[in-house]
Amino acid sequence: MGNSGKSKVLSKKMSSDSYQLALMPLLAVNPEPVTGQTVVDFSVYNNYWFLAIAFIFLLAIIYGVCIFIQQTKDRGILKITLQKKNREIAEREDQFRIVWNNSQEGMVLSVFGGKVISANPTICKMAEVSEDELIENGLQHLFRDTDFYEKVRNEIADELNSNTKSTVIREFEMPLKSGDREIEVSISKMKENFEGNILFLNVFRDISKKKSYEKGLEIAKDKAEEVSRLKGNIISNMSHEIRTPLNGILGSTEYISQIRSEDKELLEHLNIIKESGERLLNTITNILDLSSLESDELNIVLEKTNVNDFVSKILINHKSVGIKKGILVTSKFLTKPFNAKIERKYLQIIINNIVGNSVKYSEKGLIQVVIENFENQLIIVVHDQGIGISKDYLDKLFYPFEQESTGFNRKFEGSGLGLAITKHLVEKLNGQIQVESEKGNGTLVRISIPLCI
Repeated sequence: MGNSGKSKVLSKKMSSDSYQLALMPLLAVNPEPVTGQTVVDFSVYNNYWFLAIAFIFLLAIIYGVCIFIQQTKDRGILKITLQKKNREIAEREDQFRIVWNNSQEGMVLSVFGGKVISANPTICKMAEVSEDELIENGLQHLFRDTDFYEKVRNEIADELNSNTKSTVIREFEMPLKSGDREIEVSISKMKENFEGNILFLNVFRDISKKKSYEKGLEIAKDKAEEVSRLKGNIISNMSHEIRTPLNGILGSTEYISQIRSEDKELLEHLNIIKESGERLLNTITNILDLSSLESDELNIVLEKTNVNDFVSKILINHKSVGIKKGILVTSKFLTKPFNAKIERKYLQIIINNIVGNSVKYSEKGLIQVVIENFENQLIIVVHDQGIGISKDYLDKLFYPFEQESTGFNRKFEGSGLGLAITKHLVEKLNGQIQVESEKGNGTLVRISIPLCI
């Protein structure tokens, strides 16, 4: 047999064997191996360790895919975040640029030694120089006098180096190229290492108008004080000139009343003169008191006093006047007699004005005066059944020269100064005054003044 015949026989044999090997796993049999041939044992794929390795390998592939997906996702988020941050930075840069260009204060970025990094339009306009000139020539180019710059720079440098503050604020009359101006300059350290130097922010505020306004106020204040002194002197001199002859008139009236007591007609006229003179004298006294109060010329002297006895003595005269009008003035002391340091003169004026008003503006009824030491506060309450006060007038009650009834309809005489003086005195003594009233139903006044026990 030739070579071609051998090839055909071998081909048939290999085909048959290959077919047999292919069927072995499917038939699940263990045929006898063909003699002289190499047989692969596919039963190894059914072992547990192989399945485990395959499962782990599969998990590794899945994990790798998940990692890849997550990284892709993270890269996307990172990209979005970076884009957002870049937008924020751009917006802030725009905002800073707007503030820098439109600020009413001059601003210069410079490094130690005076080299200018940048200058805003306001400082350029203020000094009448360009930003390019400042960048080229430095901060000293702002000033006509370079010696001024050297002096100021050394002073501020010494101050910045001598303390822990990062900002120095000074006021100077600066000789700018545009002219002398009052400038408040603020110099702050922005960065310690900017290209090997310290970066400074210099802020220039033009306070020329402010200084001019303050100087005007100072001049006006001095003039007002001078006018107040002149007014006080005039009032004092006038009061002296009026009081002296007025006392003479009142004294003479009293004398004539005594020696001509039988002449009833004359006595009536003398009483009119006396009442008018006393009212005029009281008005002058009130004007002087108010003038002293408004000029803060009060001299407060605290004296140790039996308060109950002191108030009782003041009320004696008011009780007498009340009896003549058919009005009963009563006093009630809720605290046992006690000693305290009080300003006798001014407390007497306060009580006289309040109780005197109650007597004046009452035609009948009862006036109750209650005195109490409550938690080291002297409490004085005066309650009357007089004509009362309208709600509209209550707001103007303590204004000088204000009276509810005026003109020809005025029934009660007075200057309208008593309550204004009373309020001033109470406040000078660190106290408070409250008024409650209703037209036709009387008035209640409550005063509280701190006591020095």
